[in-house]
Amino acid sequence: MTTGAALTLACAAGAAARAAMGADCAIASGVSTLKPSPPKQRAKRRKISGNNRFILIGRQLTVNPPLYDPLSPETDQQLRPNLRRELIAKRQALPDLERRDAELTERLLQVLDALEPETLGAYCATRGEFDPMPAVTQWLAAHPECTLALPRVKEATKEMTFFAWAPGEPLRPGPYGIAEPTGEAVLNPTTLLVPCVGFADVGLRLGYGGGYYDRYLAGREEVYTVGLSYACCELHQLDMQPHDQLMDLVLTEDGLYGLDALSLTLVD
Repeated sequence: MTTGAALTLACAAGAAARAAMGADCAIASGVSTLKPSPPKQRAKRRKISGNNRFILIGRQLTVNPPLYDPLSPETDQQLRPNLRRELIAKRQALPDLERRDAELTERLLQVLDALEPETLGAYCATRGEFDPMPAVTQWLAAHPECTLALPRVKEATKEMTFFAWAPGEPLRPGPYGIAEPTGEAVLNPTTLLVPCVGFADVGLRLGYGGGYYDRYLAGREEVYTVGLSYACCELHQLDMQPHDQLMDLVLTEDGLYGLDALSLTLVD
C-alpha cells in the first residue's frame, strides 16, 4: 500500500520489451504532475515481489501449495458468504462517509488521469458500494474522447455485457435491482472499474458470488482492472479460488493495493 496526495506512473521498458509487448512507458518518479503516456494501450505489468510461492498466469494467481481446494471436504463453504454479509454491513455503517467518498473520488480521478482510458467501464453502485459516477462524470467532461460503458447481465446465462452509456441517459432496473443501460451499442472497455465487497492486498477481490466479473475478465488480458472498495473491507486472509481474476489495482480512501501498486506511487 502507498499513501500521499499526487499520483505518478512509473514503468521501465527497454527496446526488446517494447517490441515484444507493444508498449513504451517513460519513467516518472518524485513529481506531482502527470504526463500522458504516448501509447494507446499500456503494457500490463505482472510482478509480485517476495519469494517464489506465487505463480502468475495472465490475471490468475496460483499458489503452491494451493490455498483453496474446491473439492476438499474440509473447506468451509460458508466462509465467503459470511464474509460478504459482514463486510456489506460494515461499509453500510461507516462513519464520515462523505469524507471517505471525497478522498476515494480524488484518488480515482488521479488514476484515470494516469491511465487515460479510451473506453471506460463503470458500474451503478448498490448496497453501500462506493459510487464512482461523480468522479467518472467529472473526468469524462474533461476527456470527451473517452467512451463510457455500463454492464448489463443475463441472469439465466450468467453473462455480463457492457453497453455504451453517457451521463443523463436512461437506466432501467436489472435482475438484481442494479441500474442498467437501455442502449444496444456493445462496447468492450479497455479500463474497467470493478466494485469489491472485500479485497486482499495482492489484488484478490471478493465479489457477491455470482462470478460475473470473473467470467467477463477470463481471457481479456488487455482490460486494465481497477477495484474500488473502502479500507475497512481489506481482508488479511482470503483463499484463492480457481476462477478468481486479480485486479491490477485496488483503490481505497487511504491507499493503493494490487499488482500495480508498486508501479503507481502517490507522492506527497
